[in-house]
Amino acid sequence: MILLFMYLQLLPEKEFFIYETNDKGKIGTIEVTLHKDSLGYHIVYTSDRIIEIVLDSLTLGTLYINKTIDGEQALKIERDKEEFIVYFRGNRTTYHENGPVFDRHTLDFALRGFKYHPLLENTFRLHIPELMIVNAELKVLGEEIIAGPLGEILCWKLQMTPRVLFIRMKFYFWIEKDVPHRFIKYADSSGENYILLVESKESSP
Repeated sequence: MILLFMYLQLLPEKEFFIYETNDKGKIGTIEVTLHKDSLGYHIVYTSDRIIEIVLDSLTLGTLYINKTIDGEQALKIERDKEEFIVYFRGNRTTYHENGPVFDRHTLDFALRGFKYHPLLENTFRLHIPELMIVNAELKVLGEEIIAGPLGEILCWKLQMTPRVLFIRMKFYFWIEKDVPHRFIKYADSSGENYILLVESKESSP
């Protein structure tokens, strides 16, 4: 059985973040903006590509994604009730899902909605565009302080493992323990990639 433990108020009304990225030694930045309206949480990621996202305001499940690289559409996702429709590399695929689905592009926000405790082990539905929708295991490894440009931040350290036989890599996320539970850091078991929060702002409408 797949269980989700969520807060009723998941995210602030508006947020702005800048993250430093390291992709196998290539350093870059991502600017992230969020605002909430009647349709959900609208998120825009800007780097060498633009990703526009809408998340459900109650579950943080993916409702819409539009990813463009050099002005060309690379990925589009639309959620229509129980249909999860994906346009990727010229193909259209439809999945039938009753509950929330998190896309790999949205985990920095989706993982902020879980109600964490030291013994938490959970399963959720994860969409991997290059593959399919799979179950992913989420586990709290403990608490850890992350030091960076914003100072020392106490985080929950999480391990995510997709249930896919040929994916052996493990993925780690550090979510701020205190409100507003910001996504602070990401790394994987290769040791070659990371994402780190370097600037953060929150405001009310």
